[in-house]
Amino acid sequence: MRRFLLVMAVFSVVTLYILALATGNASALSAYFWWVFGFSSLLLLALLGMVGKYVWQLVRSSRRHEFGSQIARRLAIMFTLVAVLPGLFLFGVSAQFISHSIDSWFGNDTAEALNRSLSLSKSALDLSLDNSLRSATAIQVQLIAAAALDSPPTPLLREAGREKQFTQLLLRDLHTGRTLAEYNPHALPLPQLGRDSQAILQRSGSLRDLESINNTLYAQGWLMLPENAHRQQALFFRQPIPAQVAKDATLIEAARAKYAELSYAKQGLQTFFLVTLLMATLLAIALALLVALYFARRFVEPILALAQSARAVAQGDLRPQAPVYRNDELGRLQTLFNHMTTQLRVARAEQEAARDYLEHILNSLTTGVITLDNHGIIKTHNHTAENILGQSLQPWQNQPWQALQQGDVQAAMLAEVIEAIMATQYQNRPAQISYSHQDEARILLGKATPLPTDSGDGTVLVFDDVTALVRAQKEAAWGEVAQRLAHEIRNPLTPIQLSAERLAWKLSDKLGEADAAILQRATQTIIKQVAAMKDMVEAFRNYARAPALNFISLDLNELVREVLVLYEGANCTFSINLSNMPLWIAADSGAMRQVIHNILKNAAEAAASDAAPTITLHSHTQQEQMVLTVSNNGKGFSKDMLLHAFDPYVTDKPSGTGLGLPVVKKIIEEHGGRIQLANNEAGGACVKITLPLLVRNDAKQ
Repeated sequence: MRRFLLVMAVFSVVTLYILALATGNASALSAYFWWVFGFSSLLLLALLGMVGKYVWQLVRSSRRHEFGSQIARRLAIMFTLVAVLPGLFLFGVSAQFISHSIDSWFGNDTAEALNRSLSLSKSALDLSLDNSLRSATAIQVQLIAAAALDSPPTPLLREAGREKQFTQLLLRDLHTGRTLAEYNPHALPLPQLGRDSQAILQRSGSLRDLESINNTLYAQGWLMLPENAHRQQALFFRQPIPAQVAKDATLIEAARAKYAELSYAKQGLQTFFLVTLLMATLLAIALALLVALYFARRFVEPILALAQSARAVAQGDLRPQAPVYRNDELGRLQTLFNHMTTQLRVARAEQEAARDYLEHILNSLTTGVITLDNHGIIKTHNHTAENILGQSLQPWQNQPWQALQQGDVQAAMLAEVIEAIMATQYQNRPAQISYSHQDEARILLGKATPLPTDSGDGTVLVFDDVTALVRAQKEAAWGEVAQRLAHEIRNPLTPIQLSAERLAWKLSDKLGEADAAILQRATQTIIKQVAAMKDMVEAFRNYARAPALNFISLDLNELVREVLVLYEGANCTFSINLSNMPLWIAADSGAMRQVIHNILKNAAEAAASDAAPTITLHSHTQQEQMVLTVSNNGKGFSKDMLLHAFDPYVTDKPSGTGLGLPVVKKIIEEHGGRIQLANNEAGGACVKITLPLLVRNDAKQ
């Protein structure tokens, strides 16, 4: 029976393939379409006969209440529905699709579009022909002028042909038919002018048409010249139509012809397509029913046993299930299934113990740990790794770490971190990696170590957050540098300033007016530059040795309003949205004023690059803390600035010292707060300051 089913399936596929080929008009089998259709009908009757036989056997077994007949009947009904309903639904949808699609191909819109396209292509060809005629008319005028001066026409035709890109120019005597002058670089055939055409030319003065030579479309024609010395002459011109215009015209004409041919055969196409689709549907349904009924009757009992065992395993019961009563392949499959459940039970117990042990070790570590297999798939990680990275690794479990590159921005940055750590696998020292989470720069120290596994070599990644340590080292180093620079630079500044002032005072009365003016400008320049260097030294001192802070209770909103008074005359618009409730904090008034002034100054300078500079201030409370946000349009932070903005002497301003933001950060941290930098989606920068509230707002009220 299996061979019969296989033979019938092969015959069905081959018959349907030949029937599909015979459906096409251009196919060599189209003349034998109905012969192939008749053979398909006989094949369908044979399949339906076998289906009827199996249905009668199922009905008889059900009447006798044979074991397994109910399951076999249900399985047969299910297979029948699965085979018939989708087939009928697909046939209905496909028939509607074929009918509507063919009708839509030949709609009035398509015909109108083709006709208009044809008219448009003719207009383009006429335009090219008119352009060639105008160019030839200019040559005609030149020939008339040359004839008046008794100049030879050949050089004129050659020069005009090259200049105006004519392929062929020819001057002919109409009485004798002799060619007087010619320009023909491509050796094109000479034109023929019949008597009728010559009569039309003599009446109208011009004659033009299109001609295709060697698959190239040319605009050509004749122009009459005035009678000279009893000779009647005419100028012939030939110029290629632009390639794109000719190509489009050819394609449109071919499409219109193809459309007319298909429109004539529309009804026949619909009939052949629908008949072929119906036969394919019936053959597929009959063959599916036959196969379904056959397997439903033959394999129902062992399949039911295996299904019951699989259901128990899916519910977590790994004990051996059904006993084995068969000695064939299905019986051995049941034996293997029971053996598999035993091994799974032992392996699950060992795996759970090993997992608990490994998770206990990993979670007890203070460093982040991620393990990869030999294919780079993330297998395990501890909670410390998620805390350091600031994001959950669970969504990427059992996936290659390269898949992180296809995720969001944060996932892509994590992929860069893993790649940098993987690069240390065969090095003897760890790598220091810059990492940013929610616009907060972090510094990680990581090392990769090969890890042998049962399936091959894997890798364990170990890393730690050393941001605080690195920053402390940098601040200590830069503080020492700033203190030494401030000490070394400050000492000579006052003598320089006093000497410049003394020179101006002593010599101003002894010099002429011009020299005194030069002296005055030079000394003022020295004094101003000394003042600027003193400001820089003062910035060094503030960074190297912060003054003692005098904490008092103050309202940050009121302090912001006081600082904003200094910017009333600035060429910038301020949008202020401060909290309606006072934001009381414990802070040093002078230091906090310096922070706000520095941020507003930087925001105003960045917004100046916009046509309408705007700065937005917003304050609110959030979980025992107050948040002040200062945003500006115009220029934002560069990627490098977002990572290193708080490092000393890092700036993107030509005249900046690079100490403003580090000093601000130090003051904010001494107040127990935090400062964050980001860029707005619409453009511009955003600075967010978070400080602890002194008391709750409702308690203050």
